[in-house]
Amino acid sequence: MSANCKLTISVVLDTVCPWCYIGARRLSKALVLAKQKWPEFEATIEYVPFQLDKSMGKGLDKAAVYEKKFGSRMAEMNERLAEAGKEEGIAFKFGGKMSNTLDSHRLIDYAKLSGTGETEERVVKSLFRQYFEQEEDIGDYDVLLNTAEDAGLDRQQTKAYLESNDGVEALQERMRQVKKLGVTGVPFYIINNQFGVSGAETPETFVSAFKRVFECMEGD
Repeated sequence: MSANCKLTISVVLDTVCPWCYIGARRLSKALVLAKQKWPEFEATIEYVPFQLDKSMGKGLDKAAVYEKKFGSRMAEMNERLAEAGKEEGIAFKFGGKMSNTLDSHRLIDYAKLSGTGETEERVVKSLFRQYFEQEEDIGDYDVLLNTAEDAGLDRQQTKAYLESNDGVEALQERMRQVKKLGVTGVPFYIINNQFGVSGAETPETFVSAFKRVFECMEGD
């Protein structure tokens, strides 16, 4: 095995994607397993925005939106999600409001620009928890500003950023670029810009992917 056990993992996600939340938990477990397997293992996580529905409005009834989209399949899908979530320590709830996710992605970007990788990570985890477990509308400015403040960001500076158009074009360009790579659904994970993992795979599957990347690195 190569002495270089450092990876960059680009996590392509949407903040209202339940399998992205499950995938985040499974990836965290995979990183622990990888560290046990390769003591020199290090991973840098980068978040890449993706919108499942860029035309969505604000303050929509979540249950009604999903009922219209999935119809009679919704109950079965919710049951499956609840079971998968339980295994990962996630208590999914299915009520509340939902909104266009652009501003939540902008907050993630702002956390990276204005804070640290840890600040960005705290924001991502908080957005998932609030939307999926606390039935909060993560397109609502007050929710976003509370999230920012809890992560250690300045509330007023964050508010000014979100009310401006700063970073919007760059964010949208990143979304266009990831689609050009062939990513059509999330979660999707790009490891060292050379290997992709599609879906909320098991921790063991992630570790196997890491191993394949290391083997490619040895062959270079």
